Amino acid sequence: MALDKMLAEEGACVTKVVELQVPDEVLEERICGRWIHKASGRSYHVKYAPPKTMKVDADGKPVKESMTDDETGEPLMQRPDDTASAL
Repeated sequence: MALDKMLAEEGACVTKVVELQVPDEVLEERICGRWIHKASGRSYHVKYAPPKTMKVDADGKPVKESMTDDETGEPLMQRPDDTASAL
């Protein structure tokens, strides 16, 4: 396994493990609500840290054209894997 090989090369071993139990709907809200400004790496979230320009449609979903970076005004993007199906 890749982790075992990496740990062996470093002379390290796993001594503790933490398990987080998070409901799927919480993960989906957090992941699917992320938007980023690719050039700077600044991140936004439609619920927790929306861009100042964000507008929502009749369903409460963000209007893509309104999602722009607060500092540059450039468009924000969502990563292709920030989807419910990717979870």
